[in-house]
Amino acid sequence: MIAASARLLRLLAVLATRPSWTCAELAERTAVTERTVRRDVARLRELGYVVDSEPGPWGGYRLRAGTHIPPLILDDEEALAVAVGLREAALSGAVGGDQAALSALLKLRQVLPGRIADRLAGADAAFVRTPRPDEPQITAGLLLELAAACRAGERARLSCRDGQGRATLRDVDPYRLVHTGRRWYLVARDVPAGSGAPSAPTGWNGSSPPGSRPT
Repeated sequence: MIAASARLLRLLAVLATRPSWTCAELAERTAVTERTVRRDVARLRELGYVVDSEPGPWGGYRLRAGTHIPPLILDDEEALAVAVGLREAALSGAVGGDQAALSALLKLRQVLPGRIADRLAGADAAFVRTPRPDEPQITAGLLLELAAACRAGERARLSCRDGQGRATLRDVDPYRLVHTGRRWYLVARDVPAGSGAPSAPTGWNGSSPPGSRPT
């Protein structure tokens, strides 16, 4: 059972390194027979990984996104990079509230090998952060919603406040999100009232920069 589990992890790591692999290539990389590769691919599918297969001499296997998050295989440098990124997100509020980032970081630290945990602890001991301003942070959900609107080119309706603190409702065509280290800015085209397609309502809660009317 231990050998089979290790073999599955090895196959998963190989599948993730490039878009497509033939059965023969996977057998060579994992040092097993092609029959074992086909059996292991079937087992990965049972575990929730979505592995597409293409028939024919030039066909192969492709690992793609599924409907839920299966276990993720990371090498040492990737695990350290993820841990550092989560720590920065928790400390800076870059993705809104820090609870999600802290929770993910704690889960990761529990399973980090000692050699990686030691490197992360060394970085923690060397870094000093100044306190961030006591101001509301944009929520992670709203940040993702705005990022999706930028990517899809979808119009959004923002509930925000201008430089004088007055509430205003604006229709915008989002273009990019810009993070300066302490604040998020939305770069967007301001849409005149009564023009264009209807907007999906989106809130911009408390984290609007001064003079936040989109331009």
